[in-house]
Amino acid sequence: MFIIRNYRYDDESNVIDLWNNCLTRDPINQDIFHKKVILDENFNNELCLVAEYNNRIVGFILGMSRKYPYEERGTEPERGWISVVFVDKDYRFNGIGRKLVEEIEKRLINMGKRNITLASYSPNYFFPGPDKDVYSDSIEFFKKLGYQELGEAVGMDMILYDFKIPDEVKKIEKNLNEKGYRIETFKKIYSLPLLQFLQKHFPGGWVRNARNALIKNKGEDTLLLAFDKNNDIVGYCQRAIDDIEGHFGPFGVDESLRGQKIGTVLFYKMLFDMYKRGIYHVWLAWTDGDAQRFYERAGMKVNKKHAIMKKNLK
Repeated sequence: MFIIRNYRYDDESNVIDLWNNCLTRDPINQDIFHKKVILDENFNNELCLVAEYNNRIVGFILGMSRKYPYEERGTEPERGWISVVFVDKDYRFNGIGRKLVEEIEKRLINMGKRNITLASYSPNYFFPGPDKDVYSDSIEFFKKLGYQELGEAVGMDMILYDFKIPDEVKKIEKNLNEKGYRIETFKKIYSLPLLQFLQKHFPGGWVRNARNALIKNKGEDTLLLAFDKNNDIVGYCQRAIDDIEGHFGPFGVDESLRGQKIGTVLFYKMLFDMYKRGIYHVWLAWTDGDAQRFYERAGMKVNKKHAIMKKNLK
């Protein structure tokens, strides 16, 4: 008979080993486990559980609830997350996964939560939702527990060997320059206007991403900005938000100026800057809709498909 209990510090190596055996497409190491789990400011030991059978860890689940405000989103008091859950393949179909999920749900309900989102907890998510190709069984598992599939998010990537900015994009940039727009590498003097631009147009995680880069003195290496003729920031592009050099995004342009292809120029100039730095592989973890079609036109390919899932609690 298995038992469910709170995670203990000395479970660490066993949990990481089990994680890598179960989530074969999303392995982690100790540094990532500490950064994204133990050291997350919202980590709560009451929401981090293991399943144990004969003194062996055979399952793990991580729930999240905000104790601290997440920029303009605040604490999202009605919202909880299940960041990750997995069970040893030799012990599946014994109700272990169900018990882990039900226990986290019960604890989140006791905290006043009214809904649970799978996986896509910000800032420290591991994936946007269950992988449709590799962990497809988990989608049906969660549906049986009352979770709804609300949509799809994809991961994308591209090899940058022989990357060039197309002549068409160079012409677009020239036309934009003639209208007074320009693209520049971030400089520290732009810290305040950048944060103000993001707070106005892209509140929440993007503000945090930029601020973290500035605190680490990495803005000059990882940020590009678009300016108009009045020297106001109208677009922004970032990479390496988690210190992984090839991780692209986020990037965006003032909505009132979309259609002028400022974002197109930002995107290509960022990729060429990466290539010049010896970064030969660019990838992004999460996109959909029009953004996905934009990346596809630029040559990026879908490498992962994720189900976006959520449950409203009674």
